[in-house]
Amino acid sequence: MSSILYRYGSRYYINMTNRCPCSCIFCVRDQTPTLGDADSLWLDREPTVQEVKDALLAADLSSSEEIVFCGYGEPTERFEDLKEIAAFIKNDLKKRVRLDTNGLGSLINGRDIVPELKGLVDSVSISLNAKDEEEYLHVTRSTFGLKSYKAVLEFIEECRATVNGVTVSVVGGYIPQESEDECARIAARMNVAFRVR
Repeated sequence: MSSILYRYGSRYYINMTNRCPCSCIFCVRDQTPTLGDADSLWLDREPTVQEVKDALLAADLSSSEEIVFCGYGEPTERFEDLKEIAAFIKNDLKKRVRLDTNGLGSLINGRDIVPELKGLVDSVSISLNAKDEEEYLHVTRSTFGLKSYKAVLEFIEECRATVNGVTVSVVGGYIPQESEDECARIAARMNVAFRVR
C-alpha cells in the first residue's frame, strides 16, 4: 500500500508524485521504499487533491506545527495541486507549510513559479548539492542539462525575496569537502541558511 501522507519525526510529509527531473546519485528512494511511518512511498497512482485533503483530515496533526511537501518525487511537478493543498493547509488546518524542492520548479512548469508561492509557503528547503554547473549535473543527472544549476540559483534568489525562511542544502559525502565549503559560501553570499543533510 502506498502512502500519501507519512510522519517522519515530529512532522507530516505529503507524497504527491514520484515524478522528478533528476536522478541524484544519493537519492534515498534508490535505497529504500519507505521513510518514517510510510508503508511505501512508491505510488500506484498520483492521489487526487481531495485524497490528499482527506488524508490530512484523517491524521492527528495536533503535535505537528508544519506540513511538508516532500516525498519520492519533486512536489512542483504538481504545482497547481500543490498550491490548492497549501492553501487548504494554511486556511483550514491552520498549519505552517514547507516545500522541500530541487529548485527546478520554474523549468518544470515553463514559467517563473516563485511569485505564486507567496502567502502559501512559509519556508522552502532547496537542494543545491554542488558548487558549479558541471558538478551539479554529475550529482543530479538532471534531464534539463547544464542550465539546471543556474535555474536553481535563480530559484534560491527569488525565494529569498518572497518566502520568509529559505534554506539550501547539500547531501554530505557525495561531493568533495571543498565543494561543500563553497556551497556554504554561496549560501552566505545569497543570505540564506545552509545545512548538510
